[in-house]
Amino acid sequence: EDPLRGFLEMDPWGESPLPYIQGKKWSFLRCGDCGQMFHRFVLSQEWNEVRFHSWVTPGAIERFAEPLNTPGNRFAKAKELTAHILRIERMTRRIRGGMGVKILDFGCGWGGFLAAAGCFGFQGYGVDPSPVRGRFGGSASVFGDLDELEREMGAAPGFHAVTLFQVLEHLEDPLGILSRLRRLMARGGVLVLETPDCTGVAGIQDETSYRKIHPLDHFNAFAPETLTRIAERAGFKKVEPCVSHVTVERRTVLKEEAKHLLRKFLKDTTRQYFRKA
Repeated sequence: EDPLRGFLEMDPWGESPLPYIQGKKWSFLRCGDCGQMFHRFVLSQEWNEVRFHSWVTPGAIERFAEPLNTPGNRFAKAKELTAHILRIERMTRRIRGGMGVKILDFGCGWGGFLAAAGCFGFQGYGVDPSPVRGRFGGSASVFGDLDELEREMGAAPGFHAVTLFQVLEHLEDPLGILSRLRRLMARGGVLVLETPDCTGVAGIQDETSYRKIHPLDHFNAFAPETLTRIAERAGFKKVEPCVSHVTVERRTVLKEEAKHLLRKFLKDTTRQYFRKA
């Protein structure tokens, strides 16, 4: 029914999923114990394969990203990725003993973060089931899933850092994946999580809520407190990231320093850093 049907029709697809899903039910729930929000009905593994290979094709991804691919957005994204890279380098110095940063980007997509990290000397690895995975990842090694990565690298590769940028909401079993990733990390390793902030979302009423809890794509919906809670359950401890300045604007530096000093009084976000406890 509308408005969901209209939003699905509006999106670019390879093959439209509507003929296959019309008449099916969807339900968005909140756990009464932990507060986690999630979709009751999600695609099976078989239908996820159809989604990746028939619905969300490389051409559809490019059409979806095209309006966002402006010089201003690309510059802002590069600054954001560089800030993460500088934080990770600083926060992993103690556990590396002079080695270069060994990093895993889970859900690496096109590989943009891995390519940027490679410019700073990081040894990059990625995991992504998409057929376009790692296309621009530079020298990074990219695998289709964790099983493939472990077959190639062994069960304990000792990553100094693991990143999941806009990924956790796509996973059917986010707690299981985080627990598994923890076993692949070095002691004291850094975990970076970033998801849409779904605080206050209770259903699909407009395009903003549709993007945040897309029923074919975003199986889970996180608020700051539930993101912290799931990482802690997986064996991580939340930490405050160091300040990282990627700018030539003095005012921006002062603003970031002020935010760092006042962090205890500011509203939390769904961009969080953790350490392997």
